[in-house]
Amino acid sequence: MRTMVKTLALRKMHCCVCVILFFFAVGRAAVGSVGDSESKEVEGGDAVYYLDTTNPSITQPIESRNASLEECKFVQIEVTEVRNPKKYSLTFQVYFQSKSKEKVYLGSFSLYPPDNPGRFIVATQGKLKDQGAIIVSMVTPDKVDPGDTVRVAVKKVKLLKGS
Repeated sequence: MRTMVKTLALRKMHCCVCVILFFFAVGRAAVGSVGDSESKEVEGGDAVYYLDTTNPSITQPIESRNASLEECKFVQIEVTEVRNPKKYSLTFQVYFQSKSKEKVYLGSFSLYPPDNPGRFIVATQGKLKDQGAIIVSMVTPDKVDPGDTVRVAVKKVKLLKGS
């Protein structure tokens, strides 16, 4: 009986670890000129834009060089650097804004752990149109104390074709 209880406990623990690793892997894979973000730098030819609590959004006009926008199935956002010493939760919401300024929610992703950079993709859901823009907004569900640093560096947004 005691051995059976230990075996069940180990199986439950193994399942929990598997579920945590699965969500970690899914979170890591999930998701023109840029306005709103004041700090801009260039690293190795790639533009890097900074989001923080005072400038939480970037807006990038979309352009499709080799494909029509309907062929672009994903928006790729690459977070290259995170300064979040208190590990506040960070969620990023991705929108498409049409030429007529109508905003359409495409999806979101979160950093896990909250100070870990990575590449993330969000499905376009076939909602991209010409003459629009992609908006990436950083949301902090936790109340950030004044004086705390929360700063994220993001490369220029890319559009990816579906296979």
